[in-house]
Amino acid sequence: MNGEAEWLMNERKDGNNVVLFPNLHHRLVTKGTEALENKQYKQAAGLFSQARELDQEHAEGNVGLLVSLIELQDYKEAKQLCKELLHRGIGDYFQITNMYLMVLVQLGEHEEIVEMIELLFQEHQIPFDKMEQFEQMLSFSKRALEERDIEAEQHESQLKQKLQQEPLFNGKNEQQLLNTINMLSQMNVRPFIDDIQQFLQEEENHPFFKTMLLNILKEQDYIQAVEVRKFSQVSSLIPAHLPNLKEYPFFKKVWDLAEQKLAQRNPSLLEMVHSLLERHSFLLYPFELEWDGAAIAAAYHALAEQYMTGEDFCERSALIYETEEQAVKECLDYLKEIEAISYPII
Repeated sequence: MNGEAEWLMNERKDGNNVVLFPNLHHRLVTKGTEALENKQYKQAAGLFSQARELDQEHAEGNVGLLVSLIELQDYKEAKQLCKELLHRGIGDYFQITNMYLMVLVQLGEHEEIVEMIELLFQEHQIPFDKMEQFEQMLSFSKRALEERDIEAEQHESQLKQKLQQEPLFNGKNEQQLLNTINMLSQMNVRPFIDDIQQFLQEEENHPFFKTMLLNILKEQDYIQAVEVRKFSQVSSLIPAHLPNLKEYPFFKKVWDLAEQKLAQRNPSLLEMVHSLLERHSFLLYPFELEWDGAAIAAAYHALAEQYMTGEDFCERSALIYETEEQAVKECLDYLKEIEAISYPII
């Protein structure tokens, strides 16, 4: 039991039953309000949170918790509570909206402020005596967004000039390539698409960097086909249409099989399989291994077992996943080749 409100609760263990004082919710809200008035914001938040567990619809308790969170500068939590209260119609709509906007200002979320205030004006929700205040807030947020856009354009222009002063990729070591790709992620990459396409097509370039570039193109909704070569495989694809890595069929298929076999039996080994699979999926993306899912899952199981115990687990792994041992061995050898190139980068 929370020591702060211990005096408010009388626990009587009777099987699994807990008997509470009568009017407990009212007393929690009262004590929370007193703590709030005394600027004991952490204590107030704790009391109001306990009251909310007993009655989530109580307006005074919810508003008290919201004020406490704002005073504690826990703006993310306050934002979530505001959204919930507005959605469920709890408390005074305009009061909650006003606090919501205050929280958004603290979070610097000016897009949402503009959207919210414009909606309030459209729906005639703003009292006449508050219109000037909201017009000023709307103007402030629009100006902040304009300044942010200008700064972003200037930053992108500086990055573009810096990247154009030298070859984009050629002759750079791994750290320099990481720096270059990081800069590309902060700007529109279309002016550099020829260099990017060439990098993706050259087999000798590291697959880790190719995946990073593909992700940037995907995030920027690049809808032109690009050719990608990795691990002696080649494909022409449209980055904007690629699945996210965690939705990548290869990852999901193998992970589901491994989870079925190991989740209850050996969680630590499953975690090792997950780590290996996640790393290799990033390198292989968007390609897949040629073996069937059971053989691949068995190979990852065997590799993880080998790392953890030093033992050859191929035969047993093939039995567990009901697949051919030879296929597991071939896949395992290939996974070790991937491992050999993944560690220097990741």
